[in-house]
Amino acid sequence: MLLALFLVDLAAGLYVFLPLVGRRNAGVKFYRLIFIINVALLAAAAGAHFVAHATTLAICDGVLVALTAFVYAVLRYPKRLILRVPAFVLGIALLVLGVWSWQAATRSSILWSIAGALTSIALLGSVNLAMTLGHWYLVVRGMPIDPLKRLTHATLIATLLRIAVVIAALCVPEMFHAIALRQGIFFWMRAGWGLVGPLFLYPMVWGTVKIRSTMAATGILYVEVVAVIIGEVLAAYLATLAHVAV
Repeated sequence: MLLALFLVDLAAGLYVFLPLVGRRNAGVKFYRLIFIINVALLAAAAGAHFVAHATTLAICDGVLVALTAFVYAVLRYPKRLILRVPAFVLGIALLVLGVWSWQAATRSSILWSIAGALTSIALLGSVNLAMTLGHWYLVVRGMPIDPLKRLTHATLIATLLRIAVVIAALCVPEMFHAIALRQGIFFWMRAGWGLVGPLFLYPMVWGTVKIRSTMAATGILYVEVVAVIIGEVLAAYLATLAHVAV
């Protein structure tokens, strides 16, 4: 269930942050690349849910695989409703599936599931999409730097929102003792890698993006991706123990 949760959150994040890139900037091939990645992620999530006997979630994963494939097929019609309507529906469906997967995996309340899932989706999606876009600058020479700037700011905002949710969880009676003290090594690794790490790396990424050094920015984003993934995996594990978003 935790593996499926991670895969769904990553797929949702990559998709919902695509508007910050812009099709005119990166081109249709970049969008197709993200859709191919998402199909692989959702198919793997379906397998993980099936193994965990979460059959309904596995079926939903499969439906979104088909919907993603359909949106991929109609990308050639950017100004028509045949693309815009299913693309919007896919975005909403991915967010709903993320919240549902979070609740099923962690047994948290609906409010904690919404807070945990959406902030996790935001952090995973913005960081991984920024890193992928950094590579795309090697493919499309002369692409505007604005999309990477927007994603860099998005990672900072997502990190701050994630920190706010964790602080709110620790303010719940007995949660600080149950999480920060009893699960000390796991929580502080989660906080150090997944929360402090992105904050520490943000000025470095932004500094390289401002001077359009996309290769340097991508290298730093590699480190940030690793830090965020470690942090979010540990966060999901802790959430299964405490039933809150941490």
